Amino acid sequence: MKKIGLETLLEYKFISNLRFEEEKNLLGFVVKNPNEDDNKYDSYIYTYDLENDELKKMTSLGEESSFEFVDGNIVFSGAREKSDKDLRDKGFKFTSYYKLPLDGGEGEKLFRLPLSVGDYKVLDEDNWIILGTVNEKLPNLMDIEKLEGEERQKAIDEGAKKIEFEKGFERLSEIPFWSDGSGFTDGNRRGLYKYNLKSGELTKLTDDKKMVNSFELAGDKIYYIYYDFTGVMEIEDKLARYDLSQDKDEEIYYEKDFGIDYANELDGEIFLIGVDMKKIGINTNPDFYILKDGKLNSITPKDFDYSICSAVNSDVRHGGNKTLVKKDDRIYFTSTQRVDTFLFSIGKDGDLEKEIDLPGSIDGFQVGDGEYYLVAMRGDNLQEVYRNNGVEEIKLTSLNDNILEEYEVSTPEYVSVECGDFELDGYIMKPIGFEEGKKYKTILQIHGGPKTAYGSVFFSEMQYLTALGYVVIYTNPRGSDGRGNEFSDIRGKYGSIDYEDLMHFTKEMVKKFDFIDEEQMGVTGGSYGGYMTNWIVGHTDYFKAAVTQRSISNWTSKYNTTDIGYYFVKDQVAATPWENIDQLWDNSPLKYADKVKTPTLIIHSEQDFRCDIDQGYQFFTALKLHGVETEMLMVRGESHGLSRDGRPKQRMERLKAMAEWFEKYI
Repeated sequence: MKKIGLETLLEYKFISNLRFEEEKNLLGFVVKNPNEDDNKYDSYIYTYDLENDELKKMTSLGEESSFEFVDGNIVFSGAREKSDKDLRDKGFKFTSYYKLPLDGGEGEKLFRLPLSVGDYKVLDEDNWIILGTVNEKLPNLMDIEKLEGEERQKAIDEGAKKIEFEKGFERLSEIPFWSDGSGFTDGNRRGLYKYNLKSGELTKLTDDKKMVNSFELAGDKIYYIYYDFTGVMEIEDKLARYDLSQDKDEEIYYEKDFGIDYANELDGEIFLIGVDMKKIGINTNPDFYILKDGKLNSITPKDFDYSICSAVNSDVRHGGNKTLVKKDDRIYFTSTQRVDTFLFSIGKDGDLEKEIDLPGSIDGFQVGDGEYYLVAMRGDNLQEVYRNNGVEEIKLTSLNDNILEEYEVSTPEYVSVECGDFELDGYIMKPIGFEEGKKYKTILQIHGGPKTAYGSVFFSEMQYLTALGYVVIYTNPRGSDGRGNEFSDIRGKYGSIDYEDLMHFTKEMVKKFDFIDEEQMGVTGGSYGGYMTNWIVGHTDYFKAAVTQRSISNWTSKYNTTDIGYYFVKDQVAATPWENIDQLWDNSPLKYADKVKTPTLIIHSEQDFRCDIDQGYQFFTALKLHGVETEMLMVRGESHGLSRDGRPKQRMERLKAMAEWFEKYI
């Protein structure tokens, strides 16, 4: 069998956008394939006939990244016609929709909306409710679409000139002014619209001062979550209800230091998932509530203290999936507990049921009649689609079977490490070709977040390192997800208890496994994991080499530059540049750069707006000034998500640089 290499990435298939067409007993999903020649990902819509166990590829252009089942058709967005392509090339923002019959054929254009559509739901056969974005600083295609003939063409030409001119500037008047993965966002306004398919009339429902995050339909009522636009994005949410039958819009809930993740009607009551940030700040686990007479009544079971998402890390996902679904009188959701993601449901009385209790990660799901359909990672498998009836789980697809059939993989082995009055969940991966009695170079991996978690699922980066002959170890230190609010709360403690946990885990692993060569160890991590890598090399010479990725080195500058800095840093470090600034500097790895001896490679994306590239530049400069062996790989055109959704060639070059650094210094 072959060893996993850099180019194995090109064989992976990523599954997203799982949908269920109940009437036809049909699943649909998007499959993305890395395309090395064009250095991008091709996306195709597939269906799976549950009755006949038949997988069918529905599209062929490779541009269809999302879709919905609507009235017996596949409805997807794209820019297939020349007129759409011309507008797109001129810089106009819009969304065109096409429909494709379930038995195949050519996609037929339905309409074009002068909005960047983030979500839509079918109200009835004639109307859609749409969450759409326009940029108030750029020419409004909505107004241009009302014109005809020469007047319309003139407006398009003038608009294109303005768009081209504005490319040379960014006029900032609000924060955040950019968003990782999206670029500059200043001027974007996101609201709710109603679109009539027969008349083509597009009507805005929400006020221009409202920034809408999400919405749900309940008959002729829309429940939507928003914040008031003031020039500074708020982290507190408001809940409103728009009654279409009365054309009435009203705010129905707001509370200081309270975030709202979801709201809808459930069996005659208003059901809400909210985050009481007064507990442990922005990383507080959400609770379930019933909203009645303007007051929230918690229905959260006493022993449920977990996040509502899949927080298990992997780098073989691309694209989103639904992780919360309402069906009949229950809400179904995923939740991470320790090192696995499970499926739960809850009713309006707080009766919680664990629907699927299997190890691994559920990345998305749909609910059928007495069974569930999942995009999941089980065992050593990459993503596949599964069918689960609560008793038995069956793998429906074999899109990634070739990886396990053709390549040797290292199965993560769970290790529990005692750490004071609690235990650390950890894993060890032996190198491919492992031989008893030999000593092996070892890499400590540190996850990002910090509120995420490592589990046993397939992780390409780690598999690549084991194929090169390294042992890989990793753990979930305090601050991680899956173990309740108290465990995840490290506000104001970054670089202290988490550092203690990581070093304790590493040294205990050396004691437990005699094949780990303590004299030949490296450390790497990204985002928060990059922060901890920087912190580690400034506080110990234990590791022989380090690779820090998309990292934080200076909280003081991160506060005012990144898309989340002004609220994340204040919350997590418990300080600002004007209040307790010493805390920011004391918790910054940059302060300890003069203590670093470990050869350190810095990998950072040019367009990382989550942990801005200045964090990498600062650490690189400081290490050079203090005579440390260091290099920096700056990756153009990539964001914070380089290791997970970056372009294929850039992802492979990142891994190559990491491998070469460890080979050189360990």
